[in-house]
Formats: sequence, structure tokens, C-alpha cells
Amino acid sequence: MLINELKTLPKEVQDFVWDVISDFNDEISVKYSFDFDQFEFFNKLEDDILLKKTKVVDLPINLEKMPGEFQGDVRKLALQMAKEIFWPLQEHLEQVDRLILRLGGKVPRLVPLKKSRAVDSKELSEVFHGKVKDLFKRYEEFRDLRITPNKIINKKGLTVNPSVQNWIEDYIHFLGAGEHNSIERVKYISKSPNASKLNDKYKDSLRFLLLSYDKGVEFYFDRSKSLLLIEEHQKKEIKDQESEKHKSDFTKILDDFKTKIKTLEEQLLPSDLIISEAKGDVNKVGDILWQAIGIGDKYKAISCLALLIEKKSFDALIKEDNRFSSILKRFIGVKYGQSMERSLDENFDHLIVRRIFLEMILSDKLKLSEDDIFTVAFYLTNIVPDSGQLIYFDQKEQKFEWRIIQVTGKKFVWVDKL
Repeated sequence: MLINELKTLPKEVQDFVWDVISDFNDEISVKYSFDFDQFEFFNKLEDDILLKKTKVVDLPINLEKMPGEFQGDVRKLALQMAKEIFWPLQEHLEQVDRLILRLGGKVPRLVPLKKSRAVDSKELSEVFHGKVKDLFKRYEEFRDLRITPNKIINKKGLTVNPSVQNWIEDYIHFLGAGEHNSIERVKYISKSPNASKLNDKYKDSLRFLLLSYDKGVEFYFDRSKSLLLIEEHQKKEIKDQESEKHKSDFTKILDDFKTKIKTLEEQLLPSDLIISEAKGDVNKVGDILWQAIGIGDKYKAISCLALLIEKKSFDALIKEDNRFSSILKRFIGVKYGQSMERSLDENFDHLIVRRIFLEMILSDKLKLSEDDIFTVAFYLTNIVPDSGQLIYFDQKEQKFEWRIIQVTGKKFVWVDKL
């Protein structure tokens, strides 16, 4: 959807499009193995419904017109779209309940979208930082800031200003909708008619803009001159002012983190209690872990993980227990694409496998809060000294994060080792 079309929607609908729909579309594209034409058709149909150019109740009829050979059941796809995408927008679209009933589904309880706060009326300061999608939501003028000196050609062949909005629309037109990886961003900057003409300085600004748009990375923006300059780091004078504050903040965060670790240790079950329940057989701890996850007993589940790591049986559980390897493959398939499910059967970095497995268990299965996830991850990965770290402290965000991995050449790699 073009950004100027998105702006015509109610603010809460805009936020839903930014936060939910692009991820949903990527998952559907992988699930049904869409080719380029099918993906374009799917996005266009979805946009037309959101913009009320097409009635939502006509979704199944329109999906039948998808080009090529569709690898799936149209009614199942329509019902999934109705429930996960269009039902939360019932107040905007109306008749979504009728569509769900027509498709044989049960209408869920409606949870109204949160009313979004209005766009800030105040102007942007000369130097500011943030994520591109957040800045789009908060500041109307941000989208119109120019980031390169010369005008560009849009998809209709018209000459337009080199604004943030027009560059992102050109990026989407060239690569298609959805989140893109670093290789695709390099391809756009080096091969697209508009971006390939830029000098290195402006290519850097554009690269940072697109990275923030795709991955939600915060950058620093300087609009004190005629063109918006995008940088990885703060200017020295601003950095010096905040340096002392960050030091004191980090000390407090570290003290809080130590307290959380101590509290966690106090709530875990003793190892001998778990091994006793397993009748002295560490291979049966996987059964106890599986049951604990099933009933949502987070402390028992974490205690089992701690014991498996202590006994150096953690990697064997992931590889040899079909229950855990199966749900891990599904998790990888949804998050990274079905082609990556086979990566578990290949010989690659065991630390990456642990990183993905723990993210799945702590976040997806036990549904811990963000703070608890990183407290537990830090605790578990430090049971065995020098076994490798899975999290790090992001000084800019002042919080803990997972070490970042990405897919390169159908393999998982650590981004910090690229």
C-alpha cells in the first residue's frame, strides 16, 4: 500500500497495518509458496479491502482469481485472513462477521483496536533519533523531509521529490512488500535506477533509512541543513551530554538484573528433586519438561532446562527428542521460512540452535515477559562457564537483547561475526 493511501485510513488502522499485516503477509507467502505474481495479487487485494475499494465479503471470490497455480485451499486462506487480519478491523470494514460465518467459522469476541494518540503537533527538533515507522506515526512532517539532492522517478514515471516517503515507496516498488534482508537492501541500492546514481554519502543515509524501516533499528537524524542526514551515532556534543546519564542508568540496570537473577534462583526447584522425579534417569527429564510446558509451569520448566544444561544433555534433547525437534522446526519455518527447517539436520553452530530453541521455549511456549526472558536466558547460559553468550546489553536502547542471527546462503549466521 502506498503511504499516501495508508494516511487516508483511521490512525488505529494505520498502526495495525504497520505492526501486524506485513508480518502476516510474509508468513502466508511462505506457507502457501507464493510466487512473485501471487504475492503482488495477494497484497493488492488486501489493500483494496482495507481501502474499501473491494467488499470484504467478496474475499473468497477474489482469491479464486489468484494468478498461477495456488498451492492451498482458498476457503481456508480466506478464513485465516478474515479472523487474523480483517476481524480486528471490524469497526472499520464492517461485515467481517458475515464473511466468517459464510466460511463456516465461529465469530471471535471483538477486541476493539486501541485508539492511537494523535500525531504530535510540535515540530521535529533539528537533531532527533528514533525508528522510521515510529517517526512516521508521530510526526506528519517526517515523511516529507528530503534525504538526497536530486528528484527521483516514481513507479508511474513521474518526477517526485526525494523525500523519505517517496524513497520508501520506490524501495517497496523495486523489491515488493514485506521485510527484506541485508542482501536485498544492497541489491536495491546498487541496482535500482534511482538509488544506484547516488554518491556514497547519500547511499549511506538511504541504507540507514531502509534498515530502520525493515528492522526497527534506531538512528540519529539531523535536519539542520537542507537535506536530512541519517547517522549511526550521535554528534559528539549530544553524546557527551548523555554519557554520564547512561553510565548511571547502566549501573542501576545491572543492579536490578542481579536482583532478578537471585530471585529466579530462589524460585527454581532443586536439581535432585527433578532427577528424583525422573527416577534417576536424565534422559527422562525431557518428559518432565514437556509436561511443565504443557501446563504452563514456568519455574519447573526452567528448572528442567537448568538441569539438562548442567548435565550437558541440553543439545542431545534438542537433536534427539522428536517432540522438541518437531516444534523447533515449525518455529523456524514460521519465523525464517520453511526452507530453513532442514537446517537442524545439518552440522552448524550449536550455539545458534540453543539461541533459537530458548527463544521458542521462553517466548513462544512459556510466554514470559521480555525482562524475564533475558533474565532466564542469561542465567541458563552461564551455568556452564565459557559456553557462549546468547544475549547482549544494547547500550543505545539500555536493555538486554538476543544476539542477532540472520539467514545467509540458507545458513544461520551470527550478525556480529559477519
